[in-house]
Amino acid sequence: MRTLALASASMVWHGLALAAGGTVSLPGTAVIGSDSRDVTMVFACDDTQARGQTGSLSIGFGVPAFETLAKRFDFDAFEGPDGPHKPLSAIKATTAQPLRLAASGSIAADGTTFDFAVAAAMRAEAAQLTSVHILASEVVKGGGLLRWHQGSPRQGDASILVTVLIGEADAARLKTALAPCLGGK
Repeated sequence: MRTLALASASMVWHGLALAAGGTVSLPGTAVIGSDSRDVTMVFACDDTQARGQTGSLSIGFGVPAFETLAKRFDFDAFEGPDGPHKPLSAIKATTAQPLRLAASGSIAADGTTFDFAVAAAMRAEAAQLTSVHILASEVVKGGGLLRWHQGSPRQGDASILVTVLIGEADAARLKTALAPCLGGK
């Protein structure tokens, strides 16, 4: 099921439309040591519940030109199903307490961006879905920041710190796009 959720989340990064729900992309900034770069945070809901499909709720971001940072952060460790399943992501939305999650990653189709995502299938991944649902429920409230602290499993690496401002208009777009996965709230 995790593979299905990650595959669904991966579709977001590559520009494919999701069924029924939607996606919202917001600009942000990633800081890795002394390096800072623009990133896009993607929030996605696929509420497909057809036979053999479970839909997913996901939040993620891509790090452009990630190879230039490979000496400071172990991107390779996150790629594929054998990536670290440790909760190396601490994500805080608006006023909520940070949640610790295990992010997965992959190299985007462009070959120069590394995508991180926390995602959960709408069925069969209750614990992960609860955490992602809490984060998504917070961002639709708007008027705050989403902060994602992504640790590396390699000792001595810098962390990736992503900050995204969520304004009232963004919150309204998020609420519409994510409503099918948030129970219409």
